[in-house]
Amino acid sequence: MAAKNEIRVNEAYSDYVPGVDATQVVRRLLQRVPEKYTRGLDCIVLTNFSGQPRRNRVGKLTARGRRVAKSRVRGLYHSQWKGRPPWIELYLDNICRDVPKWALWIPPVRDLIIADVFYHELGHHVHLFIRPEYREKEDVADDWRNKFGGNFLRQQYWYLMPVFKVLRLFKPKIGNHRKP
Repeated sequence: MAAKNEIRVNEAYSDYVPGVDATQVVRRLLQRVPEKYTRGLDCIVLTNFSGQPRRNRVGKLTARGRRVAKSRVRGLYHSQWKGRPPWIELYLDNICRDVPKWALWIPPVRDLIIADVFYHELGHHVHLFIRPEYREKEDVADDWRNKFGGNFLRQQYWYLMPVFKVLRLFKPKIGNHRKP
């Protein structure tokens, strides 16, 4: 069983240079996760989607009962298979695609952009190995993402909590914009 400090963060880019030191960001995100939730996780691979073989880039995946183009995928959780321990793959080019370059220079924004995907994929690991639930797996992973993300914000950026509380007031409520 790998301890939190033993989880490797590998970079495997093909003709791509990330605009951010993602290894440092992922290690900072891992530090704020209790060790019991990373138990059994082998490594986190940081890569680019555009450098993947064609068979991995073309086609669709099923999520929440819908078909999603693989080109929209920002990260994947690979569960245990043929004796190999589970691992997480993050596609930095897809994660940072719609983010303005200036936003990556702001540490809380940069961390939250990567944390959104990383903590979601870690939520899949927790769901499968640590605390299984009988609900839609994407919903469970989103709940864990919110728990880990909130914990990270409270610990790493505690001084920004009043700002986040004010911003929460302006966030539109989910479900208010739906038509009857």
